[in-house]
Amino acid sequence: MIEKHKEIARLISQRVVNEKDYAAIEEHLTTDYIYHGLGGMMSKTPKGFMEAIKGFHAAIPDLKSEIIDIIGEADRLVLRFNFTGTHKGEFMGFPASGANLHFEGMIMRRFEGEKVAEDWDYFDFPTVVSQIQNSLKVSL
Repeated sequence: MIEKHKEIARLISQRVVNEKDYAAIEEHLTTDYIYHGLGGMMSKTPKGFMEAIKGFHAAIPDLKSEIIDIIGEADRLVLRFNFTGTHKGEFMGFPASGANLHFEGMIMRRFEGEKVAEDWDYFDFPTVVSQIQNSLKVSL
């Protein structure tokens, strides 16, 4: 089952993050999916996760993710990502800066059968903030 879970994780990353195919969320997440995000943000529906991803896409329209590592055991996977994109919209209180962003993140993902039931996301937002601030200083 671990290999199937890895395949599903890759599909979600490709379709949802890279291709903005939000239908994949309903296909691959349980109806009672729980999302644990930045700063204690929590959603108890797939729709909440979709809104979080759409927020990223609004701020970073060309956002791309690349899975670097996947480790799995039982019903859980841990994924390590590289993310890239251009900051073109408001993000975390910062106006569009045009900064070319590169940052890392990790997700621990729990499955129920072949669907994702819960995610815990951790992203290197201090690096994102630093890149945005440096770009804003240059543009002043």
